[in-house]
Amino acid sequence: MRQTKHRQEIIQMLSTSHVTMSASELHQALPHINLVTIYRNLEAFVLAGTIKKLHFGGDEARFEYQAHPHHHAVCDDCSRVIHFKINETALVKELNIPNFDIKNIELVVHGECRHAHSTAPVK
Repeated sequence: MRQTKHRQEIIQMLSTSHVTMSASELHQALPHINLVTIYRNLEAFVLAGTIKKLHFGGDEARFEYQAHPHHHAVCDDCSRVIHFKINETALVKELNIPNFDIKNIELVVHGECRHAHSTAPVK
């Protein structure tokens, strides 16, 4: 994939952010980049495996640069996203799906965090 100034800015924003971002949030942070350009580059990054496209049940997909693989717990009340790790080897054994080779696990857990009413939404 060819590196352009816009691609570098989008990756920089995602890799330094400690939260997931939607395309519209990226556009707000980088208003000089056309929203269509942001969407097009996000999809190219997803296809290249550079970033993850996440669906937490809202209207918009969210995007995240993952330096280290992890999973997500989403508070259905305040939309807070908590990152966590799990022993995937043990999970694959527990799943024990016959005649199926698991290549990737993307786990999103929904519930309500204890801080739902005391903190601002974190995405």
